[in-house]
Amino acid sequence: MDIGLGILTFGTLGFAVAFGYISARVTEKHRKTNTKKSALSRDGIAERLEAANAAAAK
Repeated sequence: MDIGLGILTFGTLGFAVAFGYISARVTEKHRKTNTKKSALSRDGIAERLEAANAAAAK
């Protein structure tokens, strides 16, 4: 019983660590790409306003 509980505990912890690592890698990869940001974020709307102002100035 104790062995099974230990395996279950460390298996669960291992899964959580692996999931966190993979999530951090995907987030970092997405952050480094040059994609459009969400219009709901502060820097996303600033990016869109800059582009609109640059297009209007031309």
